Amino acid sequence: MISASEASIAAAAPASAEDVRTRSQPLLTFSHEVQAEHLELKHYLRQHLYKHYRVLRMTTKAKRVVRALFDAMLGDIDLMPTEHEEAARRMEAADGRPGRARAVADYIAGMTDRFAIREYGRLFDPAERT
Repeated sequence: MISASEASIAAAAPASAEDVRTRSQPLLTFSHEVQAEHLELKHYLRQHLYKHYRVLRMTTKAKRVVRALFDAMLGDIDLMPTEHEEAARRMEAADGRPGRARAVADYIAGMTDRFAIREYGRLFDPAERT
């Protein structure tokens, strides 16, 4: 990448940052050989990892958990810890429903996977302790 990028920069000879920004092609690039290997690796990962049925199952579960948490907390912000509930009220006062949604989304985005799964259990599993 370093050699290919050096050659690309030398050939383009940009005189300013604007010259770099307005280029149609990036200055930093792989060599043709590495680009071919990169595309081969991407194809392999897409076929054998990203599209693997077990990965797709987990992705489906994760989407379900996040969607359920979002819908529940958007509907009742009192389900969130006090500081996040207060932030949701402030943001809703400032920006309406989109502000409230942003606060809920921010809270969920800060969760680890394990915490989100525990929260899901606490909210939706009657046997789970709160």
